[in-house]
Amino acid sequence: MHGIGDIEGIPGVFRDGGILDYHLDIPFLPAEDEGLVLYPHFYSSITPGWFDKRLKRTAKPEHLDHLVLISPKQDFIETLPYQKIPDRTDFKTFHYDDKKRMSYWQKTVDMSQALGDELHTLIETGAIASRVEPI
Repeated sequence: MHGIGDIEGIPGVFRDGGILDYHLDIPFLPAEDEGLVLYPHFYSSITPGWFDKRLKRTAKPEHLDHLVLISPKQDFIETLPYQKIPDRTDFKTFHYDDKKRMSYWQKTVDMSQALGDELHTLIETGAIASRVEPI
C-alpha cells in the first residue's frame, strides 16, 4: 500500500492503518531517516497481525526505533464498561441488543474525552516529555 504525500501544508507520508493493518510492524521510515512517526493506538503494545489474525512473533525492535506510540494505560481501560475497549466482538456479545451495545460504545467515547483533554494539556504545557516511556 503506497502512502499518500504532498498534502498541501502537511509534510510527510500518510497511510491508512485501518486498511493496512491494526498492529503495524513495518519499517515506517527509511533507515537513514531520523524523523519520528506518531502512532495513536488503542493498546500500549504492538502485536503483529492482520486484522483479527495474530502472528506468532513479536514486533521487530528496529521497527520501533523512531515510533512514538500514544495509547491509553491499562488502568484507564479497566475503568471502562466491561473493562475493555469496544471492538467487533461486541456485535456478537450484544446480539439483538443494539441499544445496549451503542450505549456501551458511547460511554467509552465519553470517558475517553478525558484522555484527549489530558494529551492536550501535556502538549500545551510541554509536560509531555515527562510521560514518554521506552517501548
